[in-house]
Amino acid sequence: MNPTVSQRMAGIAVLLLALLLVLPAMGAVAGTTTSTDTAKPFISATVSSITPVVGDPVTISGIASGGNLTAGVQIWVFAGNYINVTTAPVNAKGEFSKTYQTTGLPAATYYSFVQSPSTDGTLDIVETDANGFAGQVINTKTGATIFNFTGTGSVQDMAAVTALSNAFNQPNVDDIYTKLSFTLVAPGTTPASPTNATAVTTTAVSKPVTTTAKSPVSFMTVLAGIGLAGFAVVMMRRQ
Repeated sequence: MNPTVSQRMAGIAVLLLALLLVLPAMGAVAGTTTSTDTAKPFISATVSSITPVVGDPVTISGIASGGNLTAGVQIWVFAGNYINVTTAPVNAKGEFSKTYQTTGLPAATYYSFVQSPSTDGTLDIVETDANGFAGQVINTKTGATIFNFTGTGSVQDMAAVTALSNAFNQPNVDDIYTKLSFTLVAPGTTPASPTNATAVTTTAVSKPVTTTAKSPVSFMTVLAGIGLAGFAVVMMRRQ
C-alpha cells in the first residue's frame, strides 16, 4: 500500500524530532572543555649571605612569575629604626636582584620582605612618609595606616615582621610575598646564629574556568533519540 501524504508528513516529523534530540547531545559531548589558569603568581628570594660583615654588599635576588610584574617587585629591608623600601625590575626570565651597601649601617639582624603585586599589577601595601611619621605602612585600597616603623606607637624587628605579615594577609590584599633575614656583624666579630624570620612564600590562588559550548544531555536521552529515529524509519518503510 502506498503511503498517503499525511502519513509521509507524520513520518518526516517524527524523524526530524529524533534528529533534534540526537544532534544537540552529540554537540554537547564534543563541545565541553575545561581549562585551568596555571599561571599562578609566585615569588621566592634568597640573600647572598646570612652573616655579612659591615661594609660588605648584600644582594637579595630571586624569581617572580605569574601576574602583572610590569612595575617589578618591592623589597623591604628593616632593622630597629632603619627602613628601606625600594622596587626592583623583573626581567623576561622572571629574575630580579637588588644590592645594598652596608657601610655605616649598625650591626643587627635585618629582616626583608619581597613583594609581588600579583595579578592586578598594583601594590596594595606600601611604605610612605606622611603625617609627620616616617615609615608608615599604608593599605592603598583603603587608605588606612596599618602601623609605623618609627615614631610614637611604632613596631620594630620581629614585631614589625608580624605586623607586616598581617598586613599582607588582609582579605582585600592580593599581593604575595616571601620573607627572609640576615645578620650584619661588625668586622672582627664572630657571627652569632641569625634570628631568622620564618621563611614564607605565598602564591595566589587561581580558580578553574570551565566553558561549555552546549548544555550537556544525558546518555539516556541520546539513546531515546536514536531509538525514535529508527522507529520512524521502520514505520515509513512499512507504510
